[in-house]
Amino acid sequence: MTKSEGLESDKIKQSEGLESDKMIQPESPESDKMIQSEGLESGYIGREESGCYIGSEMRDVEILHITSTNIIARGRRYGRQWFIKGLREEFRDSTSMRRQLLKEFEINSRLRHPAVVEAVGLEDIEGIGLCIVQEWIEGKTLGEVLKKGTLGRAERKRIMLRLTETVAYLQSRGVVHRDLKPANVMIRDIGSDIVVTDFGLADTSDYMEWKQPAGTSGYISPEQEESGGADPADDVYSLGVMMREIAPGYKRIADRCTGRLSRRPEDAEALLKLLKHRIRRPKIIAIAVAATVLSLTAVLAVMRINSLENTADDNQRNLTALAEKNASNSALVTALRDSLGDLRGKLSNTERELSRVAEYENHRQNLLKEGFRRIDRILRTYDVRISKLSADDRQEFGRLHSELLRRLGEDVEDYYSTINKSVLSDEDLDRLRGDLYNYSAIKQHEYQNKWMKIYYPGM
Repeated sequence: MTKSEGLESDKIKQSEGLESDKMIQPESPESDKMIQSEGLESGYIGREESGCYIGSEMRDVEILHITSTNIIARGRRYGRQWFIKGLREEFRDSTSMRRQLLKEFEINSRLRHPAVVEAVGLEDIEGIGLCIVQEWIEGKTLGEVLKKGTLGRAERKRIMLRLTETVAYLQSRGVVHRDLKPANVMIRDIGSDIVVTDFGLADTSDYMEWKQPAGTSGYISPEQEESGGADPADDVYSLGVMMREIAPGYKRIADRCTGRLSRRPEDAEALLKLLKHRIRRPKIIAIAVAATVLSLTAVLAVMRINSLENTADDNQRNLTALAEKNASNSALVTALRDSLGDLRGKLSNTERELSRVAEYENHRQNLLKEGFRRIDRILRTYDVRISKLSADDRQEFGRLHSELLRRLGEDVEDYYSTINKSVLSDEDLDRLRGDLYNYSAIKQHEYQNKWMKIYYPGM
């Protein structure tokens, strides 16, 4: 993707997956009433609460594309470009559409993976209104890359494997994308890694709204098209359709993914195991053939030597010639043995490296969990204090709420200061800090909804 802001192709690459081919049901009056009772304003994560990149005015906002429901734009802040997604003017006052935008942000913001587009904030932007702010991906869509036909077989298999691994991560976090297609997968210009984008139709089991059929024609599963909901098997079906376009060599696996539900892998993790087994199979066959040839060569050599020993006196010339051949075979056996030894050494080094990485990740996760527990303890403490107030004591509620926000921020910083900075990389330390602020904001938002119903029932 060119960095010139004036090029038209640059304006639509991150918005191809938002066109009208998605199937979205009309707004539900019942869901509108329920959302209005919850209080939409409490769902807005402000600049001080998010802990993300919010805090400075978005500059040079440029509208790139307008879909049937959304406005796609680009802005600048802190010297970086940001991807902006808001609502068209006629939908900005729709409680249902605003709630759907909030749902997309809440689902996207819980994901932390290098192959998943990062949602950094939800804020009001002048001229557009309530918007999701995401990282800007410099690259092309997978659909554009496939049309060029420049991808080799190995690169296609790598992309398919990486895409399946990423969807398996989404499903491990309880997220079903429901709109997987080449237009919603970006290929970075630098590094050529994939990035899954557009969580506008994504769903999880903990949401009760917008369970209608959703997806893109040609990629949506028959089950999703008929009944909707959020089932990992729906994403497996979409991956099967994409597999035919990306890696035709996996036709049998693609047929299983798009066939009967009873034969389909139940989730992306099961599909990933099938793909890895398919990748390993040629290597296993090659090793088995080499071992068989080696064994046969050794047996034949021994048999031939025995035969030559019995006739050594009568045919010394033939014995000498065969002895030379046996020496050559022995050299081959030695070379193969040395190769197997090198392979064992590399496998051992790989196992040690994997163990180190697992230990590092376990330590990072433990630090994150401890931070979450501290935040939960503070919220539970203030929940007890606030719950004891009378419904009319709004002034005390406001004071406790402000104190809680300050306390959460102080606790995050206090905990962060106790962490051994030499154990984690600078990038992971920054990500850990950001995750703690995000978790604090989301959990405080959940409690705030509960309290606002008590002290401001009319909102």
